[in-house]
Amino acid sequence: MAKLVPTIGLEIHVQLKTASKMFCRCNNDAEGKDPNTTVCPVCMGFPGTLPVTNEQAIKWGALVGLMLECKINNFQRFDRKNYFYPDLPKGYQVSQFFYPVGENGKITIDYQEDTGKEPKEFTVRIMRVHLEEDAGKLMHAKDGTLVDFNRCGTPLLEIVTEPDIHSSREAKAFLQELQRVVRSLGVSDADMEKGQMRCDANISMAEEGSSELGTLVELKNMNSFRFIEKALEFELKRQTEVIESGGEITKETRGFDEKNGTTLSQRSKEEFNDYRYFPEPDLPPINLSEGDINELKNGLIELPSVLRKKAIETDLVYSRIIELQETDKLLRFVNVFKEANVDASLVANWVGKKWESDTSLAGFLQTISKEKLSSTEANQLYKLAGESDQNWGDLVSKIERLDIKDIEKIIDEVIADNEKAASEYKAGEQKAIGFLMGQIMKKLGAKGDPSVIKPLLEEKIS
Repeated sequence: MAKLVPTIGLEIHVQLKTASKMFCRCNNDAEGKDPNTTVCPVCMGFPGTLPVTNEQAIKWGALVGLMLECKINNFQRFDRKNYFYPDLPKGYQVSQFFYPVGENGKITIDYQEDTGKEPKEFTVRIMRVHLEEDAGKLMHAKDGTLVDFNRCGTPLLEIVTEPDIHSSREAKAFLQELQRVVRSLGVSDADMEKGQMRCDANISMAEEGSSELGTLVELKNMNSFRFIEKALEFELKRQTEVIESGGEITKETRGFDEKNGTTLSQRSKEEFNDYRYFPEPDLPPINLSEGDINELKNGLIELPSVLRKKAIETDLVYSRIIELQETDKLLRFVNVFKEANVDASLVANWVGKKWESDTSLAGFLQTISKEKLSSTEANQLYKLAGESDQNWGDLVSKIERLDIKDIEKIIDEVIADNEKAASEYKAGEQKAIGFLMGQIMKKLGAKGDPSVIKPLLEEKIS
């Protein structure tokens, strides 16, 4: 049997953090609110009520579409998607189906499969980006199921990819990148555990080289990057085993059981006709002029991947770059590195501190580098500087410094006391240097700086 190749397409829902809901003036922030308190007749679908489209949601939807290189549609329209679910009070969802925000986009993503390995890069095409309203939330209790409608009407931006993803790790990398994009724009917090970003995956297996995809299975109920990766890994393994044993994959919707790490059948997969889409009669179409779209383009920012490429050029290790990006420090790192022109690791160590300006931080780092200050000495300087620009030469004279001659004297003492370890290092035993460094650091205490000491030690032993 030919090798089976997985194909994955994702449907991601992102809650936009507008002040009000998609079609009414209700507070869009229900975090910490009592159940069913941020609702009104409009978002509850009472008879005779009329919705009004949230202008900010339209703009933000188009902005995300532009970031994903989509063709933004000048003409957009909302439709009714009809289905019954207990937390959908209208009995239908207002969504864009025939005329969405944008189509035919793409995004290129880099990620590191394992620490130390070269980053991989892949491109995912974006089929469409469209707006819709969220449903409520079901809470299953021992004696029944409760419904909280606070979330009803929250603006959702749905991003649908083409089936361009071929592993659980790629899917996770794509979702992490999309989260960075919407957070960078400030349009969503995209916290998966709070339901602000949710993901469904369409998965199939086909023989390598085949032009046709296999039978599609939709996977739902995944609320963290870790669970998404685990759910996809299980489902890909399950489908492979079914096909290789001569069975057939059933077209269905499955959920992820977090406790057991398995996927479970929920229902047969709905078809397009099941939803009976038709134009929303209570909302006029949206018309965006080219001028409107060009104005939105002024709000575009650098993609997170572009920022990473700039950081990679500084020779900072990739895992540290991701760490800085996840804590919103990467842009500052790139700017300060450019201004300070010192070792990238030194910049990375200090960008998390508060400073009056990037220029002040750059001057501080240049002083550390020029004066070859240890980490202890640098911390003394930081306390004296008070997070602002200073006469660095005067401040350096005030800190308590360890003379290089004192360091060399202690290194000589440690080598003399540990001749066996020194000989082992000379013979190629790399672990021996760690032992010697430990002995030196003990004698120096907090004043020792390994980046200064290790080269001196290696020079004296060799």
